[in-house]
Amino acid sequence: MTKLLVSKTNPNGHTLEDVFRMVRGDILKRCLDMQDENNSDVQQVMANNMYILGLMEQIIAHAESSSAIMKRIYGKSQG
Repeated sequence: MTKLLVSKTNPNGHTLEDVFRMVRGDILKRCLDMQDENNSDVQQVMANNMYILGLMEQIIAHAESSSAIMKRIYGKSQG
């Protein structure tokens, strides 16, 4: 049973890619808040976040692929 993701028992849940898009948006907002900081630690966090955002793009693409496969199998999104 899932609490967050769409499933048979949670048809109104989110798709995996939608959850990752929300996380990506939060990371971007956090980066915008830190963009003018010159502190080296903050700059390292920004660099880490940029790396994570690149990975998030790959993760979202894989999640979309899985959703498309599940839709072909079951005829509707199962997350």
